[in-house]
Amino acid sequence: MSWDKGKFNVSPREYSSLSFRIKGSAEIEANEVQYTANAGDILYLPQGISYTASYTETEMIAIHFLTEHSDEALEVYRGTGDEQLYSLFLKAHTNFKSKGPGYMLHAISHLYGIFATISEKENGHALPAHLKDSLAFIGSNYRNADLKIDDICKSVGIGATALRDTFRQNLKKTPTQYVTELRLEYARGLISSGASVELAAYESGFNDPKYFARTVKKFFGCTPRELRLYGK
Repeated sequence: MSWDKGKFNVSPREYSSLSFRIKGSAEIEANEVQYTANAGDILYLPQGISYTASYTETEMIAIHFLTEHSDEALEVYRGTGDEQLYSLFLKAHTNFKSKGPGYMLHAISHLYGIFATISEKENGHALPAHLKDSLAFIGSNYRNADLKIDDICKSVGIGATALRDTFRQNLKKTPTQYVTELRLEYARGLISSGASVELAAYESGFNDPKYFARTVKKFFGCTPRELRLYGK
């Protein structure tokens, strides 16, 4: 994305945005709080928030996504402009734009990679090795409806309690919530691409279409068929 300098009033949007600023700077005001984002910074704009932004000549890569709960404040991650994060943003953009086989899955994996890398830098330490191994195993198997917590534990050699504690401490969610989010995002990509609700449910790891519909309603606030409006 790129545009010339200017000032913009942005109404609340139905999606969140995570952007890597390649060029230019931004002065943003939201909820009477001032934020500044410069080249190399990563800006998180939560869904449902209106803001005013003054930009210099700008170039950036932005990823749009939905979250289960709306955050109340913007976040600017300073000094994170390195090749590793830029590469992840670029790969997510390239995969999504190509619309090749598994493009949505690849884009989602890069998004989680971005979150993990930011977390490592913010906390000053790397994520535990067994958590990284767990995420890799889940990424390869979450579409399997028979996937169990015990399967994840066996793959990395830790117990269920330790696995849940690691997820809560580092990702602020349980392993089950993480798997469910991946399945829902995959299903959303299938439905927005024209797949039937039933096929999307089974292909993404849900055995019961009715349970899938309830989960979609809880997570996205709409019916599965209405997911066709997303990703357009």
